Amino acid sequence: MARNEDAMMTNRSMSRRWNVPGYLACLSLLCCVQMTAQAPPKPVKVAGQVLLSDPTSTRSPVLLTAVNDPHTGKAAFSFHGREDAPVIRVKPGEPIRLTYMNAMSTHSREHCVDGPCMNMTNLHFHGLHVSPDAPQDDVITMMAMPGQSLHYTVDIPQDQAPGLYWYHTHPHGESYQQDLDGMSGAIVIEGMERYVPEIRGMRERILVLRDRVIEENDPAGPDLRRTVDIPGTGCSASTEAPEHLFTVNGTLRPGIPIARGERQFWRIVNASPDLYADLQVDGQQLEIVALDGMPLSFHDPKRRVEMARHILVPPAGRVEAIVTGPGAGARASLRTRCFDTGPDGDPNPAMVLADLVDVTQPSHEIFNASSRPPAPLYKPVSSRTITRIEKSPSDFVVTFTEDKKGFYINGKKYGPSDPPMTSVSIGAFHHWRVVNDTHEVHPFHIHQVHFLAYAENGRRLSQPEWLDTVNVPVQGSVELVMDFTDPIIRGVSLFHCHLLSHEDKGMMAKILFK
Repeated sequence: MARNEDAMMTNRSMSRRWNVPGYLACLSLLCCVQMTAQAPPKPVKVAGQVLLSDPTSTRSPVLLTAVNDPHTGKAAFSFHGREDAPVIRVKPGEPIRLTYMNAMSTHSREHCVDGPCMNMTNLHFHGLHVSPDAPQDDVITMMAMPGQSLHYTVDIPQDQAPGLYWYHTHPHGESYQQDLDGMSGAIVIEGMERYVPEIRGMRERILVLRDRVIEENDPAGPDLRRTVDIPGTGCSASTEAPEHLFTVNGTLRPGIPIARGERQFWRIVNASPDLYADLQVDGQQLEIVALDGMPLSFHDPKRRVEMARHILVPPAGRVEAIVTGPGAGARASLRTRCFDTGPDGDPNPAMVLADLVDVTQPSHEIFNASSRPPAPLYKPVSSRTITRIEKSPSDFVVTFTEDKKGFYINGKKYGPSDPPMTSVSIGAFHHWRVVNDTHEVHPFHIHQVHFLAYAENGRRLSQPEWLDTVNVPVQGSVELVMDFTDPIIRGVSLFHCHLLSHEDKGMMAKILFK
């Protein structure tokens, strides 16, 4: 625990040094940021439908600011003077250098788990195989209160799998509300064309799924639900009217420009704190090339593409796939199918996320147009090793439970000062079992690593997948091969349910990688 105390002292020292010019300077910055943050580009419309807005891309160094919307009081990211969570692009072996300034109000108008939010904040770099120590992916001791800043240098390893990752705030007790407000953005580790060469000539789309909340007694609620074609009858035990709708890059049901027969490379992150996305595109199969940032071929060079009619993406999950524009006269939409979250779960209805619109677009920069990209790096794990791990007894069992007082892992609520629940010596694969002893689904996530999900409810899956977030069914279990082989991940990290309201209410625990 000395490491945590030293890191906290270092972080506090950084915050104090940043404040030397005076807290009034921060307040002045806050006013400027809030005044300019509400000036996004004007939306482009075709036949009355707003077209998809592509997020801004940037490279290190990055200056990101946490602000409050001056009208609603909701939290937001500000980048280059407006509310815009940029896509951070980085190559394997490069660092992400990011200064994160907390210019939020000292008195929040929003409510979190234990009362009014404190507007404390930090960042988690979800899915990256990086150190949990400050100044990298440390969400335990790095924390900025209003008027403070954090300075991140996240060293992306040379062998990091290229793909779609994401960043979001992770202050325990306030994660759900900040994520619900939209404090999240995509990270692209470049190099996917090394594994799927045909995407080099395609237009790339980054689609960030977030929430549009329908407030109680909102007279616009019925019209909003009709806009996304929510059916009149639900598919689960819940009889409540859905209060959360998916947006795509901040817009409700935008049009995605795609010419007839055009093939595009879509990178989708489910950044909702609690909505599941069972994704499909009308009239076609998705050509899936990566899940949770990892190319399908990274561990299996013979498996480059998987065809699927639909794919379930839990909160925090990602999918990267090739999509083809519909033919002449055909109409198609990107939609989520209804997903039953269990007797105690929240509504998760079917709805249309976006429509595919036949629009002629200006020429685009060829995706990663290097004439000779480096050879792909593969990390196959032998079938003998996987079989040995599968047949071994569980090294650790995670059990999710809940009651009216909170949410628990192995009977315990998380506390920031808790010692690690378990420890692991780095250098081997381990067999973990995750048990859901509740009547609603829970997505399990662990920081710093990926794992092979190979069995559900005691039955081996026909196609095991390498993931960093996996759905655990109601009154069920999943079996995982945990990859704890990388020495870079040493330190204290976390595992938790990625329904962030559950995490805020205690369904999280520490792990010591040693």
